[in-house]
Amino acid sequence: MSGATIGPVLPIMSEAFADTPDAAFLTRLVLTMPALFIVISSPFAGYLVDRFGRKKLLLAAVLLYGFAGSAGSWLDSLTAILVSRALLGVAVAGVMTVCITLIGDYYKGLERQRVMGMMNAFMAFGGVLFITSGGILADISWRAPFLIYATALFLIPAIWLLITEPARSLPPKDDQTNPRDRSVSLLITALIVTMAFFGMAMFYMIPVHIPFLLDRFGDMNSTRIGLALSSFVLMGAITSLNFHHFLRRLTYPAVYLLCFFLLGSGYVLISFSGSYHQIFLGMVIGGIGSGLLMPNSSIWLLSEAPEHLRGRISGMLTTAVFLGQFLSPVMTQPLVDAISIPAAFLLVGSAVALVAFLLSVILILKSRYRRAAFPFRSGSR
Repeated sequence: MSGATIGPVLPIMSEAFADTPDAAFLTRLVLTMPALFIVISSPFAGYLVDRFGRKKLLLAAVLLYGFAGSAGSWLDSLTAILVSRALLGVAVAGVMTVCITLIGDYYKGLERQRVMGMMNAFMAFGGVLFITSGGILADISWRAPFLIYATALFLIPAIWLLITEPARSLPPKDDQTNPRDRSVSLLITALIVTMAFFGMAMFYMIPVHIPFLLDRFGDMNSTRIGLALSSFVLMGAITSLNFHHFLRRLTYPAVYLLCFFLLGSGYVLISFSGSYHQIFLGMVIGGIGSGLLMPNSSIWLLSEAPEHLRGRISGMLTTAVFLGQFLSPVMTQPLVDAISIPAAFLLVGSAVALVAFLLSVILILKSRYRRAAFPFRSGSR
């Protein structure tokens, strides 16, 4: 809930700080500022996890999360709120790093994959819950949704009592006989990281710009905006839960093709929408596609990475994802200012569809020239 929880309140915040220069742009950065500081802080969080242990960092990160996240409920300066959002990003980097590390500590093999899948599903469904809650609270006050972050503080007793610090040992030596311990393909790594960055930047057009688009329709309260945003996340969550079914039938590039085709189609539909229900339908279609992005990126990348490089390569993916989130308004706001929000969705949707077309060309080339320099492999193998 670090970002999109306050999505429904952005138009009201923009009005509340209308006297602040560039208020419209800065309020959009309030949404994505945590992502930048997740990118900056994650490498340091990884060092601290190994240096001082998992439990201490988790407790500190959750404490910072609760106070920094809820600070917007009482801060009177947009600049101060941006600083609090930066601290929230630091906290999220710590929480994410520790949780992923603990799953690696506690579980192995298929059990680890299952628990990682559960974590991603809970993140998505949690997004639905908190975005909807943020929309309902925004109708009370634009400050009220920030109080949702304080609920993290109630987890501290459970963390203290239930999380055990795993015993740590020296990393095992590389197994030179392991056929999967090989040099990573720079071509595939670059492709996956680029797709993750591009897809996440486009994904975040929804929480950044949709509230302002819906606000143009009459009789549009924050609750309805929150429901629309949560529908996008909900469809993505359902798709993610069923991702393994897609990999049984499609290759990794084919899943990307389907992802960007659905996302682009949803955006094009949004651009031509003249009512709340039409926009809602476009977000449902786009949401189905968005649910394929992260599972496909992470699973493909981990399947290609040798064991001794998985941490660093996973860090590259994390950087790409959250950098895409942060830069989304920077990339799309000038477009919105120049041609309007609907036209921006049309242009971006068309660009996403073009990516899908290029991927289809790659798939055709791969099927015709299997020995060409496109070393893709089926996700079912």
